[in-house]
Amino acid sequence: MRQNNFDIVRLLLAAIVVLVHSANLSQSPALALIPRLLSQHVAVEGFFAISGFLIFASYERCKTLAEYARNRAIRILPGYWLSTLLCLGIAAAYGSFHVGKFLLANLLFSSFLQPDIQGVFPNNPENHALNGALWTLKIEVMFYIAVPIIVFLCRTLRRDAVLWALFIASVLFHIALAEHKSLVVQLPGQLCFFLVGTLIHYHLPLFRKHGKWLMLGALAAHALHLYTGWFFLRPLSVASLTLGACLLLPHIQGPTRWGDFSYGTYILHYPIVQCIIAAGLFTIHPWIALGLTILIVACAAQFSWFLVEKPALTVAKSRQLRRAAIGATPNFPPAVP
Repeated sequence: MRQNNFDIVRLLLAAIVVLVHSANLSQSPALALIPRLLSQHVAVEGFFAISGFLIFASYERCKTLAEYARNRAIRILPGYWLSTLLCLGIAAAYGSFHVGKFLLANLLFSSFLQPDIQGVFPNNPENHALNGALWTLKIEVMFYIAVPIIVFLCRTLRRDAVLWALFIASVLFHIALAEHKSLVVQLPGQLCFFLVGTLIHYHLPLFRKHGKWLMLGALAAHALHLYTGWFFLRPLSVASLTLGACLLLPHIQGPTRWGDFSYGTYILHYPIVQCIIAAGLFTIHPWIALGLTILIVACAAQFSWFLVEKPALTVAKSRQLRRAAIGATPNFPPAVP
């Protein structure tokens, strides 16, 4: 695949989530304009669309289900464990050591069962959760599990018919439960964004060939969605525009020339924001607090990439190469004495 903008787009989406969470969690009137201009929901939906594209591509490249599972685990678990350790360190700083339920919930990708630890962030205005961004990781893992099943159905039946049928089912679920906000953001409500990314993966030459017109159509569809509220236009437009930025725009590196910092930014920002709120900095000077938040999150993301994520990926790749080399070694017959 030629050069693309996946890393920089994901970093921008993660930055949007950081900004919106900083404003919402601090409840600072000075930052109230941020969530009016930016949408964390659209950013997360863009993440899901990118996942639909990349994870199906990853699965198709893997020779076995075990290889696919290893690749997915090595990509998300080291950073996820780092975020859990950060939360446990914050709890220890508060002198709170009743972390068993929190730790178990996080290890099971079920942070919603125990989002907080007693005595930690007791005065934060929005909530006491240590890492409220983790709800998307549960959905991401469920996507990972669903991909082999969906691919099997695609290979058994008509591929596009299967993908569009699942897309329609997801949209209908979202519409039927529109009043239940906590349910529609879960599966299968988010599957429609993921599947549009999948469809673009399977029809990439067509997407590249007609990209300009598809992007114009996606912009029109999103404008119509904003005007009418018709939900089915949202995954079509958000996913198409996100992947258009990844695949059709000129190549942009920015800070991603040094590494993929998007996952660390996303997975570590929430407890950092909560700490700065607890310190009272958003009350004293919201914009300085926001700048400090961005700086600390950027440093944490670099720490995560260079010292946790990248080394894990390097070790996994070297092991994979060794296994491939061993498998490629010819079995010569023994020499005749």
